[in-house]
Amino acid sequence: MANTALIKDMLDNAVHIGHKRQFWSAKMRDYIYGIQNNIHVFDLYKTEVRITEVKKALEEATSKGKVVLIVGTKLQARDTVKAIAEETGNYYINTKWVPGLLTNFPTIKKRIAAYNQIEKDLETGALEMLTKKEKASKLKELEKLRKAYEGIKDIKKTPDVLLVVDGHYEALALEEARTLKIPTYALLGSTGDIDRCTDFVPSNVNSIKSIKFVLDYLKASIKRVKKTEGGVMGRTEKLVPKSPVTETPSAE
Repeated sequence: MANTALIKDMLDNAVHIGHKRQFWSAKMRDYIYGIQNNIHVFDLYKTEVRITEVKKALEEATSKGKVVLIVGTKLQARDTVKAIAEETGNYYINTKWVPGLLTNFPTIKKRIAAYNQIEKDLETGALEMLTKKEKASKLKELEKLRKAYEGIKDIKKTPDVLLVVDGHYEALALEEARTLKIPTYALLGSTGDIDRCTDFVPSNVNSIKSIKFVLDYLKASIKRVKKTEGGVMGRTEKLVPKSPVTETPSAE
């Protein structure tokens, strides 16, 4: 049975709005209800089915300790992508997809290491030992690297899952993930290609409000939980040392 409350919330957050009628993909036909004011309108009953399935798949992945990389470099998605990634303990790319980020990860990892080293040198004051020209050059490089790698500066290996805002806009990210057989879940507008990703949410990918609603809905499903061999790691309480037992002299 359809979740009518969710459908109403999606409607209130403009999730149903697609692109202009001349910009669309025939592959999205089954998820488009019709055209209003020259704009494609999604069938939110079908969006509800897909977003529920994507949420379930992401929950299953993160329950196994899988790491998610959230990708959304278009202006409308940047702030939300960063906020959601930081809240859930995952990685993010929100300014520019660096070609080869997944398929040429060893090289990218060296660039990330260089970024972390310059940041460390800045914090420790090591850059003050350089000439003004050398320091200016390092700071310029730092700014460039920060834009590209800030959201993945602690990443050690390629991510297990990609969550992408606007699969059409982030086609290169999806293509690299597909090459490495990394599962991908994408928010797709009416121009989307459903064959480029593992699963998708037909939705408005041009609205800050809509993007935030969808990612907020999926947020709980991608929250990372640290685990130990015995299960989920909880709060550890320090035990008070056991008091030595004092023997009571026996009466003779």
